[in-house]
Amino acid sequence: MLRPEDVEKILTTHDLSAYLKDMVKREDLDLNIDIDYESGELFINCQGFSNGLAILVDTFGVWCIREAISEKNDGIFTQGTKSYHTENTVTVIRAVARWIGDIEKSSRSATKR
Repeated sequence: MLRPEDVEKILTTHDLSAYLKDMVKREDLDLNIDIDYESGELFINCQGFSNGLAILVDTFGVWCIREAISEKNDGIFTQGTKSYHTENTVTVIRAVARWIGDIEKSSRSATKR
């Protein structure tokens, strides 16, 4: 469960990447989620899925969440044109949680087939 003191500690994409890596490890999600922090930008994707997220913080402290797409599902992602801007860290965490939930749901559907 997300506590207010957790959110207060997440100020940068590096902080967010550390939090998400810990959360995925703690929740023992068997999804092969890749959380890659690189030069101020955070990329989140899951092996076998064609969409992911790119997250960064601009110079004014505003979070920018972009869709990352792999057209050939080959692990090479490009940033989509859709983006969402927010000043609330909780909104970013909720967006990531929603994305993980969608991946879990898709993964379960594929397993049932």
